[in-house]
Amino acid sequence: MDYAFKQTEGIGIYSFNGELTKKNKETLQLLLLRAIHSIDRVVFNFKNVGKIDAQCLELLRRAYCTSVRLNNPVIMTYIPTFYMSEILRCGADKAINH
Repeated sequence: MDYAFKQTEGIGIYSFNGELTKKNKETLQLLLLRAIHSIDRVVFNFKNVGKIDAQCLELLRRAYCTSVRLNNPVIMTYIPTFYMSEILRCGADKAINH
């Protein structure tokens, strides 16, 4: 996984390339924590991501649910449809740092 960051008018955009796998989980978690606690709006662009493994998918789900609960939802774009139902399942989620 590679990523680039761009700041434009109060919006931070992270664009990812490659695969999100357990090897990248710590980096992804750090970026998600920054986004959740940011004052600015943050967008995660997954247009060039070919695969999201189960660990990173769970991390994205928990991050999204936590951000919604904190009234600062992160925006995730270009996530394949078959991953979306899992990410949006916020029923019995845990905080992102657990």
